[in-house]
Amino acid sequence: MAIIKINTSEDKLKAYLTLIYDGKVPTERELLNTIRSAGIVHGIKYDVLRNLALNPTYNESIIVAEATMPKKGKPGYVELYKEKEEKKELKNNEKIDFREFAINIVTVYIGEKIGKIHPPTFGEPGKDVFGQKIPGIPGDPAKVILEKNAERDEEGYIIATASGELIIKKDIEGTLYLSVKEVYEINADVDFNTGNVKFPGKVIIRGSVRPDFVVEADGDIEIYGEIEAAKVISKETVKANGIKGGNKGYVKGKNIIARFAENAILESEESIYIDKSMINCKVIYSKEVVLDGYNSKIVGGTIKALNKVEAYYIGSPLGVNTEIEVGVDPKLYEEYKNLIELSKTETEQLKNITPQINNLLDKAKKTKIKNENIIYLKKLINKAKDLKFSLEKKKKRIIELKKEIESSKKAGVVIARKMLYPGISLKINNKQFRPEKAISTVQIMNIDDEIKLYAYVAEK
Repeated sequence: MAIIKINTSEDKLKAYLTLIYDGKVPTERELLNTIRSAGIVHGIKYDVLRNLALNPTYNESIIVAEATMPKKGKPGYVELYKEKEEKKELKNNEKIDFREFAINIVTVYIGEKIGKIHPPTFGEPGKDVFGQKIPGIPGDPAKVILEKNAERDEEGYIIATASGELIIKKDIEGTLYLSVKEVYEINADVDFNTGNVKFPGKVIIRGSVRPDFVVEADGDIEIYGEIEAAKVISKETVKANGIKGGNKGYVKGKNIIARFAENAILESEESIYIDKSMINCKVIYSKEVVLDGYNSKIVGGTIKALNKVEAYYIGSPLGVNTEIEVGVDPKLYEEYKNLIELSKTETEQLKNITPQINNLLDKAKKTKIKNENIIYLKKLINKAKDLKFSLEKKKKRIIELKKEIESSKKAGVVIARKMLYPGISLKINNKQFRPEKAISTVQIMNIDDEIKLYAYVAEK
């Protein structure tokens, strides 16, 4: 038999056979046995061995076995849980509020899962010429870059680290860029082009909010223009150039700041600061209402504040009716008044059905009453039980509210830096005061359940 030499590449991916002539020609089986005795068991090229046996080539390395190469796995990818929704198609005669049908943004909240980065998979494994497994090749990782306010956790989820607008961008190479923008900016009016706005961060509007539109935000709302008979609600501060309520506009925030307000409904957890004027406004609640601009005025409307109402002028020379309450938490007082009214109504209902119950019970004692009367009697008895239970519950709450109102009373004060006019109705710690004539530079308080007037002295 000819001399047969077997060599393999360092990476074990190929096996080579070299024949050295010694006067004998090897058979195909001899070649195969020699290869196998060298430990080569995979990827053997039987056709090459057959050809060598028939037409031997000497002193030349010939590839007689090759590995099966591993395959590359599928690439990683990003699964987004929130993306821009396609605009809804309108059906015939379908009614829709076009204020809810405009700019489409994707909002996320802090801690929310934006999506998930799925890792690449491993491809099918291969085998070297010795039959040993070659691990599959992983696919390319997902092309994604997490920018501001977006992070990946240990499980691959993309987490928003702030509330705001989800910004999704992709470059020409297919790389996805994700970030969360905490401020939503509108460089125009809020109208049918923008639609209503609901945002979990801060909102800046470089225009006005047009009538009947709604702006809601968890952060500050800053409006360069005016709020025009619209609804604006913030968990923080609402700041606007002006508020034109049109007797239906509603503004709510922890603080409200504006140059003027007219014919609007206002509600604040902390303070309302108006620069120039507040005309015919209804303040549902605020700890303080302060008009600090020079010659500022409050004319008409109702104001309920816990601690203070202050302006240069309160009321008007024409005696416009203006109601101001300070010193008592208006929310508690409103609940108290509502419970009193409901208790009166339920007491009247109980008073009306009690004789009916008694009459039916008397009849039942004297004679057999009809089945429908028995059913009606049971309904009346159950109704009476419900009313008694409800009245007892309200009675307990009314007692609690009286105590809470008493303990919540503050040293409320109303300050007119220049003039307080007749036509004003003041209630300080539930004590009424109506000035009969104009009073200049005055601050009014309730001291020991008696209205006291003091000269106002500006702080230096």
